[in-house]
Amino acid sequence: MEHNAMISSTKTSHVTADAKPAGAVTLYYEIRVPGPEQTRVLGQIDELIASMQAKEGYLGTALKQMTGESTMVKNYPVHLKGVLAQGYLDNPKLPHFFSLLVRFSDLDALESSGVQRWFEENIAVSLFAYNSATLPPRKTGLALAYYQGIFTTVAAGDRSAIYTTADDIRHFLAHQSDEVGKGYVTVKNHVMVKDQRVSEFNEQVKILLKTAQDTFRPDVNDADYDAAYPNGQEGTLENHFYRKAVTTEILQNTVPDGDLRAYLMHGVWEGMYDHENSHIDARFQQAAGPVGAEVVIGPVEPFYQTIKQG
Repeated sequence: MEHNAMISSTKTSHVTADAKPAGAVTLYYEIRVPGPEQTRVLGQIDELIASMQAKEGYLGTALKQMTGESTMVKNYPVHLKGVLAQGYLDNPKLPHFFSLLVRFSDLDALESSGVQRWFEENIAVSLFAYNSATLPPRKTGLALAYYQGIFTTVAAGDRSAIYTTADDIRHFLAHQSDEVGKGYVTVKNHVMVKDQRVSEFNEQVKILLKTAQDTFRPDVNDADYDAAYPNGQEGTLENHFYRKAVTTEILQNTVPDGDLRAYLMHGVWEGMYDHENSHIDARFQQAAGPVGAEVVIGPVEPFYQTIKQG
C-alpha cells in the first residue's frame, strides 16, 4: 500500500487456507477516477449496492471521495491545521481519489459474492488516463494503478462502546452511521508496521482507539465544560475544542506485504476541525506515542467525504 498519497500498484490480496481470517472482512479498494469516467463509475457503485443487498453475509458498502489530508498528523504548526483539507478537490485536471469499502460477515461470503470479478469487469475498465490536452479529453491506453486488499477489523468503537468480539464487530459493520446524510468527515490513517510486531501493535492501537472514543473538549474536568454538550463542543480554527469521534475502526490487512503489514485507522468525525484538534490534546498524544513508535511507513491521514452508502 502506498502511503504518501493513495495508490502504488494494482494489487490483489491472496488469502491462503492456513491464513483464513475469522469474522467479518472488508474488501478495500483505492482508485483514481478520471473526470470523463466519474459519472459512469458512480452509477456502477449504485448498481453494486443494489445487487449486494440479497447476497448472504453482505453487511454494507461505502464509497468515499478524498478531499484533502490532515496537517496535524504531520506535526505541522497548529496555526496550519486544516489547510490541506480541500487540497484534492482544487484541480479539475487530476483524477479524483476514491476509497471503496465492501463489508461481509466472513471471507466465504466475500468470495461467493462475486464482487472482485464485478470490480474487474465494471470499474477497472474505467481506470485509464485521459489526455486533457485534447477537446474533449481522449482516453489513453495507460491504465491507472489501483489498490485492493482484504482487511479484518481488529477493534471498533462508537460513542456507546468499544467492540472487539467477532459478533460485536459484525453488528457494528452492519449498522454504520449515516455519513452521507449528516455530512460527516472520514479520516483514514494509512500506516505499515513490521509483520512480526502485529500482536503488540494491535494491543497498543486498541488503547488509542479507546482514547479517541472517550475524549473530547471541553470535558468534565475543564473549567469551561458545559453540560449541554456531553460529547464536547465543535472544533474550529480558532479554538482547541473537539467533539468525540462518531466511530473509529482499526483494520488490518489479512496478508503481509513482504515483512510489513498494512493498517487503516478509520475514523468518522462530525467535523474536520474536531479531528485536527484531537491531535492537540495531551491525552491523545500520550496514547499515540507507543503506536507511532511501531510505524515504519506513514502515517498519512487523508480526509474523505462519504458519497455513497448502502
